Amino acid sequence: MRRKYLRRGFTLIELLIVVAIIAILAAIAIPNFLEAQVRSKVSRSKADMRTLATALESYAVEHTKYPIDGSRPSDGSLFWYVPNAITTPIAFISSARIVDPFRIAITGTPVGYRRYRYRNFSYTYGAVKAGVYETIYGAWELMGNGPDRSAGPFIYKTMSGHTMELTLPYDPTNGTVSAGNLIRSQRYTEGMAPVWGP
Repeated sequence: MRRKYLRRGFTLIELLIVVAIIAILAAIAIPNFLEAQVRSKVSRSKADMRTLATALESYAVEHTKYPIDGSRPSDGSLFWYVPNAITTPIAFISSARIVDPFRIAITGTPVGYRRYRYRNFSYTYGAVKAGVYETIYGAWELMGNGPDRSAGPFIYKTMSGHTMELTLPYDPTNGTVSAGNLIRSQRYTEGMAPVWGP
């Protein structure tokens, strides 16, 4: 007599348990993966700004001044970006057009406007107002958008009768998507927040 083998499949309950376990594992793994992506972009931004800072300081050694920041309509440079002057005639860096990984690309926006922002305080604000910025940041500031993908927030303080735009730094202890910008200045490599008393 031939034995009949019964083929037994998974029950609905067993399948639901497997699906639930996979969903739980995905719920744990996906946020960690996204956090790792943000942390890697932060590291990349800091490395890019370190490279730009080295080029700015090398330019200053050669020319005894820092490059302009495009804040005057007649200078032919993009507003508040590192100019191409650091690439020619002497190449302190191969390209000044390093794109900030956190800048949102608006359709049709040239790559030049997605770069790290740069402010040369004495060029932008003149000797009197620049002195207040320079006591906080030094001669220049580089800024990346940070994980919130927007420029800002900014603090507007009035010091010595001048309104100032001070950049709030990104702080990873508030979570990788917290507000604030990645900052590097001549004085602070990690964009230390300016602090005043009452």
